[in-house]
Amino acid sequence: MTDTKHQFIKLIQARSKENAESLHDDFLKRRIGKCLETLRTELDSFIRVMYIGRISDVKERERLMQQTLSGEKWTVLTSNNKCKQVTDKDMVDKADELFGYIHYVYKFGCGFIHLSNFHNYLMSNPFDNLNETEKTDIKNYLNQYHHFPVENELTVDNIANLIPNIFEKITSNLKCYFSNILNNTMIEM
Repeated sequence: MTDTKHQFIKLIQARSKENAESLHDDFLKRRIGKCLETLRTELDSFIRVMYIGRISDVKERERLMQQTLSGEKWTVLTSNNKCKQVTDKDMVDKADELFGYIHYVYKFGCGFIHLSNFHNYLMSNPFDNLNETEKTDIKNYLNQYHHFPVENELTVDNIANLIPNIFEKITSNLKCYFSNILNNTMIEM
């Protein structure tokens, strides 16, 4: 096993530890917007691990991990031999092959990272910015993993108490995939 893989995983573990501490503090103080922002940050680590875990070429995986450790943006070689930066959309699309809800959670979480009307969640419902398919998919995910009643309206207030459990689900799934990275196996469902 390479040092690169271990360093990459340690980096993610350190980020997750800080995210967990931040989420705990913000949740106790009911700073729900900050909690949702932290969820999105943890999901970013998850999506990166999923992206790497869906690449069969071990050398390519290590190259991307090394780019992270070197402070570089991820790049890939296109079919016409040009370097292209890997975008968040590329990573979400790759992760979405396994879990359809990732796209929606990621998109929703972005509203709390970037300054947007989502920060006005006490006055208007940010879930209203999603289409019905997105809302249904999120409700189904929340119901399947966190027993959210599908007949309930999706609002920040209605999901607020689920946030620590959602964070823990993302983090525990992330930890499970570390073994795929360390053992050079593909992440598959």
